[in-house]
Amino acid sequence: MPDNTEYIESYFQQTLSNEERKAFELRCETDAPFANEVAIYITTRQVLREALLEQKTQQWKEEVIAQEEAPVISIKRKTTFAKWTMYAAAACLLLVASVFLFERNTSPRLVASNYMENNYATLSHTMDASHDSMQLGISAYNNKDFATAIRLFEAAEKTQPSNSDAIKYAGLSYLQQKNYDKAIQQFDELANMKNLFSNSGDFLKAVALMERNKPGDKEEAKQLLHKVITENEDGSKEAAEWVRKF
Repeated sequence: MPDNTEYIESYFQQTLSNEERKAFELRCETDAPFANEVAIYITTRQVLREALLEQKTQQWKEEVIAQEEAPVISIKRKTTFAKWTMYAAAACLLLVASVFLFERNTSPRLVASNYMENNYATLSHTMDASHDSMQLGISAYNNKDFATAIRLFEAAEKTQPSNSDAIKYAGLSYLQQKNYDKAIQQFDELANMKNLFSNSGDFLKAVALMERNKPGDKEEAKQLLHKVITENEDGSKEAAEWVRKF
Protein backbone atom coordinates (compact mmCIF):
# COMPACT_ATOMS: atom_id res chain seq x y z
CA MET A 1 0.00 0.00 0.00
CA PRO A 2 1.50 3.41 -0.95
CA ASP A 3 2.24 5.87 1.83
CA ASN A 4 -0.32 8.65 1.52
CA THR A 5 0.73 10.50 4.68
CA GLU A 6 2.21 13.53 2.89
CA TYR A 7 -0.80 13.73 0.58
CA ILE A 8 -3.23 13.56 3.51
CA GLU A 9 -1.21 16.10 5.48
CA SER A 10 -1.22 18.46 2.49
CA TYR A 11 -5.01 18.39 2.51
CA PHE A 12 -5.28 19.37 6.18
CA GLN A 13 -2.54 21.97 5.76
CA GLN A 14 -4.58 23.42 2.88
CA THR A 15 -1.72 23.31 0.40
CA LEU A 16 -3.74 21.47 -2.27
CA SER A 17 -5.47 23.26 -5.11
CA ASN A 18 -9.28 23.36 -5.26
CA GLU A 19 -9.31 20.56 -7.84
CA GLU A 20 -6.93 18.47 -5.74
CA ARG A 21 -9.08 19.04 -2.63
CA LYS A 22 -12.20 17.90 -4.51
CA ALA A 23 -10.37 14.81 -5.76
CA PHE A 24 -9.21 14.08 -2.19
CA GLU A 25 -12.76 14.39 -0.80
CA LEU A 26 -14.21 12.21 -3.57
CA ARG A 27 -11.56 9.58 -2.85
CA CYS A 28 -12.58 9.61 0.83
CA GLU A 29 -16.13 8.76 -0.28
CA THR A 30 -15.28 6.05 -2.78
CA ASP A 31 -11.97 4.49 -1.62
CA ALA A 32 -12.53 2.71 1.71
CA PRO A 33 -8.84 1.83 2.41
CA PHE A 34 -7.83 5.44 1.73
CA ALA A 35 -10.66 6.73 3.98
CA ASN A 36 -9.34 4.46 6.73
CA GLU A 37 -5.84 5.93 6.25
CA VAL A 38 -7.29 9.41 6.65
CA ALA A 39 -9.18 8.31 9.76
CA ILE A 40 -5.99 6.87 11.28
CA TYR A 41 -4.11 10.07 10.43
CA ILE A 42 -6.77 12.22 12.11
CA THR A 43 -6.93 9.95 15.15
CA THR A 44 -3.15 10.01 15.52
CA ARG A 45 -3.03 13.76 15.16
CA GLN A 46 -5.84 14.11 17.67
CA VAL A 47 -3.97 12.01 20.25
CA LEU A 48 -0.87 14.10 19.72
CA ARG A 49 -2.87 17.29 19.94
CA GLU A 50 -4.50 16.17 23.15
CA ALA A 51 -1.11 15.34 24.66
CA LEU A 52 0.25 18.70 23.55
CA LEU A 53 -2.82 20.47 24.82
CA GLU A 54 -2.48 18.78 28.21
CA GLN A 55 1.18 19.72 28.35
CA LYS A 56 0.45 23.31 27.39
CA THR A 57 -2.42 23.52 29.87
CA GLN A 58 -0.10 22.44 32.66
CA GLN A 59 2.52 24.89 31.44
CA TRP A 60 -0.10 27.63 31.32
CA LYS A 61 -1.16 26.93 34.88
CA GLU A 62 2.43 27.02 36.07
CA GLU A 63 3.05 30.28 34.22
CA VAL A 64 -0.08 31.86 35.64
CA ILE A 65 0.95 30.91 39.17
CA ALA A 66 4.46 32.25 38.56
CA GLN A 67 3.16 35.45 37.00
CA GLU A 68 0.73 36.05 39.85
CA GLU A 69 3.72 36.14 42.16
CA ALA A 70 5.64 38.53 39.89
CA PRO A 71 5.24 42.34 40.10
CA VAL A 72 4.35 42.87 36.40
CA ILE A 73 2.05 40.28 34.89
CA SER A 74 -0.34 41.85 32.39
CA ILE A 75 1.64 41.35 29.16
CA LYS A 76 2.81 37.85 30.09
CA ARG A 77 -0.67 36.67 31.04
CA LYS A 78 -2.11 37.98 27.77
CA THR A 79 0.57 36.15 25.81
CA THR A 80 -0.06 32.93 27.73
CA PHE A 81 -3.80 33.25 27.27
CA ALA A 82 -3.32 33.78 23.52
CA LYS A 83 -1.25 30.59 23.32
CA TRP A 84 -3.88 28.69 25.30
CA THR A 85 -6.59 29.95 22.93
CA MET A 86 -4.55 28.83 19.92
CA TYR A 87 -4.08 25.30 21.28
CA ALA A 88 -7.74 25.00 22.26
CA ALA A 89 -8.83 26.18 18.80
CA ALA A 90 -6.54 23.65 17.12
CA ALA A 91 -7.97 20.84 19.24
CA CYS A 92 -11.54 21.90 18.41
CA LEU A 93 -10.78 22.04 14.69
CA LEU A 94 -9.29 18.56 14.82
CA LEU A 95 -12.35 17.25 16.62
CA VAL A 96 -14.61 18.78 13.98
CA ALA A 97 -12.51 17.16 11.25
CA SER A 98 -12.80 13.78 12.99
CA VAL A 99 -16.59 14.08 13.20
CA PHE A 100 -16.71 15.16 9.55
CA LEU A 101 -14.73 12.12 8.44
CA PHE A 102 -16.79 9.79 10.62
CA GLU A 103 -19.94 11.07 8.91
CA ARG A 104 -18.33 10.45 5.53
CA ASN A 105 -17.38 6.90 6.54
CA THR A 106 -21.01 6.16 7.46
CA SER A 107 -22.56 7.94 4.47
CA PRO A 108 -24.91 5.84 2.30
CA ARG A 109 -22.61 6.33 -0.69
CA LEU A 110 -19.56 4.94 1.10
CA VAL A 111 -21.56 2.13 2.74
CA ALA A 112 -22.73 1.04 -0.72
CA SER A 113 -19.23 1.35 -2.18
CA ASN A 114 -17.79 -0.78 0.62
CA TYR A 115 -20.50 -3.38 0.10
CA MET A 116 -19.65 -3.66 -3.59
CA GLU A 117 -15.94 -3.91 -2.84
CA ASN A 118 -16.46 -6.62 -0.21
CA ASN A 119 -19.08 -8.67 -2.06
CA TYR A 120 -18.83 -8.07 -5.80
CA ALA A 121 -15.19 -7.30 -6.53
CA THR A 122 -15.27 -10.63 -8.37
CA LEU A 123 -17.94 -13.11 -9.48
CA SER A 124 -17.86 -16.87 -8.99
CA HIS A 125 -17.80 -19.26 -11.95
CA THR A 126 -20.85 -21.43 -11.38
CA MET A 127 -21.33 -23.08 -14.78
CA ASP A 128 -19.50 -25.89 -16.55
CA ALA A 129 -19.50 -24.62 -20.12
CA SER A 130 -16.13 -22.92 -20.36
CA HIS A 131 -16.98 -21.15 -23.63
CA ASP A 132 -20.46 -20.08 -22.58
CA SER A 133 -21.00 -16.31 -22.84
CA MET A 134 -21.84 -16.22 -19.13
CA GLN A 135 -18.48 -17.77 -18.24
CA LEU A 136 -16.66 -15.39 -20.56
CA GLY A 137 -18.61 -12.49 -19.10
CA ILE A 138 -17.66 -13.50 -15.56
CA SER A 139 -14.00 -13.73 -16.59
CA ALA A 140 -14.19 -10.28 -18.18
CA TYR A 141 -15.85 -8.89 -15.03
CA ASN A 142 -13.18 -10.38 -12.79
CA ASN A 143 -10.52 -8.81 -15.04
CA LYS A 144 -12.34 -5.47 -14.65
CA ASP A 145 -13.16 -5.37 -18.36
CA PHE A 146 -16.71 -4.31 -17.58
CA ALA A 147 -17.57 -3.16 -21.12
CA THR A 148 -16.89 -6.66 -22.47
CA ALA A 149 -18.70 -8.22 -19.51
CA ILE A 150 -21.80 -6.13 -20.23
CA ARG A 151 -21.79 -7.14 -23.91
CA LEU A 152 -21.54 -10.82 -23.00
CA PHE A 153 -24.12 -10.75 -20.23
CA GLU A 154 -26.61 -8.85 -22.38
CA ALA A 155 -26.02 -11.34 -25.21
CA ALA A 156 -26.84 -14.16 -22.78
CA GLU A 157 -29.94 -12.26 -21.65
CA LYS A 158 -31.19 -11.95 -25.23
CA THR A 159 -30.85 -15.66 -25.89
CA GLN A 160 -32.18 -16.59 -22.44
CA PRO A 161 -34.62 -13.88 -21.25
CA SER A 162 -35.28 -15.81 -18.03
CA ASN A 163 -31.57 -15.91 -17.11
CA SER A 164 -31.68 -13.88 -13.89
CA ASP A 165 -27.92 -14.14 -13.41
CA ALA A 166 -27.28 -12.51 -16.79
CA ILE A 167 -29.55 -9.59 -15.81
CA LYS A 168 -28.00 -9.28 -12.37
CA TYR A 169 -24.41 -9.47 -13.60
CA ALA A 170 -25.06 -6.93 -16.36
CA GLY A 171 -26.43 -4.61 -13.66
CA LEU A 172 -23.37 -5.17 -11.47
CA SER A 173 -21.09 -4.46 -14.43
CA TYR A 174 -22.88 -1.18 -15.12
CA LEU A 175 -22.62 -0.34 -11.42
CA GLN A 176 -18.87 -0.98 -11.49
CA GLN A 177 -18.69 1.47 -14.41
CA LYS A 178 -20.65 4.02 -12.34
CA ASN A 179 -23.36 3.92 -15.00
CA TYR A 180 -26.04 4.09 -12.33
CA ASP A 181 -29.05 4.63 -14.59
CA LYS A 182 -28.33 1.48 -16.60
CA ALA A 183 -27.59 -0.48 -13.43
CA ILE A 184 -30.91 0.58 -11.89
CA GLN A 185 -32.70 -0.42 -15.10
CA GLN A 186 -31.19 -3.92 -14.89
CA PHE A 187 -32.01 -4.29 -11.20
CA ASP A 188 -35.59 -3.15 -11.82
CA GLU A 189 -35.90 -5.86 -14.44
CA LEU A 190 -34.47 -8.39 -11.99
CA ALA A 191 -36.80 -7.30 -9.17
CA ASN A 192 -39.82 -7.77 -11.44
CA MET A 193 -38.94 -11.37 -12.28
CA LYS A 194 -41.31 -13.88 -10.69
CA ASN A 195 -40.87 -17.37 -9.31
CA LEU A 196 -37.20 -16.96 -8.45
CA PHE A 197 -35.87 -18.88 -5.47
CA SER A 198 -34.10 -15.70 -4.37
CA ASN A 199 -34.15 -12.21 -5.80
CA SER A 200 -31.71 -9.42 -4.95
CA GLY A 201 -33.15 -6.91 -7.41
CA ASP A 202 -34.63 -4.50 -4.88
CA PHE A 203 -31.57 -4.61 -2.64
CA LEU A 204 -29.10 -4.03 -5.48
CA LYS A 205 -31.23 -1.19 -6.80
CA ALA A 206 -30.98 0.39 -3.34
CA VAL A 207 -27.19 -0.04 -3.48
CA ALA A 208 -27.10 1.68 -6.89
CA LEU A 209 -29.26 4.55 -5.61
CA MET A 210 -27.03 4.97 -2.54
CA GLU A 211 -23.93 5.16 -4.72
CA ARG A 212 -25.52 7.52 -7.26
CA ASN A 213 -26.54 9.82 -4.40
CA LYS A 214 -28.70 12.24 -6.40
CA PRO A 215 -31.40 14.28 -4.63
CA GLY A 216 -34.11 11.86 -3.54
CA ASP A 217 -31.95 8.74 -4.04
CA LYS A 218 -31.30 8.26 -0.34
CA GLU A 219 -35.01 8.37 0.48
CA GLU A 220 -35.91 5.95 -2.35
CA ALA A 221 -33.11 3.61 -1.30
CA LYS A 222 -34.36 3.64 2.28
CA GLN A 223 -37.88 2.72 1.14
CA LEU A 224 -36.47 -0.19 -0.86
CA LEU A 225 -34.41 -1.35 2.12
CA HIS A 226 -37.54 -1.36 4.28
CA LYS A 227 -39.29 -3.44 1.58
CA VAL A 228 -36.36 -5.87 1.53
CA ILE A 229 -36.60 -6.23 5.31
CA THR A 230 -40.39 -6.57 5.41
CA GLU A 231 -40.52 -9.17 2.63
CA ASN A 232 -37.32 -10.91 3.79
CA GLU A 233 -35.71 -10.54 0.38
CA ASP A 234 -32.04 -11.08 -0.43
CA GLY A 235 -29.97 -8.53 1.45
CA SER A 236 -32.39 -8.21 4.38
CA LYS A 237 -29.60 -8.60 6.94
CA GLU A 238 -27.54 -5.75 5.47
CA ALA A 239 -30.69 -3.68 4.92
CA ALA A 240 -31.63 -3.93 8.61
CA GLU A 241 -28.17 -2.72 9.59
CA TRP A 242 -28.09 0.12 7.07
CA VAL A 243 -31.47 1.66 7.86
CA ARG A 244 -30.26 2.25 11.42
CA LYS A 245 -27.34 4.31 10.10
CA PHE A 246 -29.17 6.80 7.94
